[in-house]
Amino acid sequence: MKILIKFDENNQIVPYAKDKKITINDSPFLLFLASAGMCAAYYAREFIQNRNISLEGVSIVETVFYNKETHMAENINIHVELPEIFPTKYKNAIKSAISQCTVKRHLGNPPSFEIQTSLDLVMTT
Repeated sequence: MKILIKFDENNQIVPYAKDKKITINDSPFLLFLASAGMCAAYYAREFIQNRNISLEGVSIVETVFYNKETHMAENINIHVELPEIFPTKYKNAIKSAISQCTVKRHLGNPPSFEIQTSLDLVMTT
């Protein structure tokens, strides 16, 4: 699966899947997957804007690879499309900045989950 993340005219992060804008009304799993690319876009935008470089021509292509047996996402590739005018001296630095993405870091060290209901809190007498 591919997810494309672009910046709109106001430099807001906008994710797309199959040429359709991803919104809060899409499946939670699609939103979860898109959050990795959106996080990369956030860090890329901060890096680029802090250096007074234009975001024109910058986008993120996130490719999700699945395990054919488990049908679980197994690898996520983040490809940063940079315009030809992007200073090559920042090539490694922008990759380093994007690697700080908190979504990526949480996926590398996932939290545990505890599921409760309101009935679990009812005390029996």
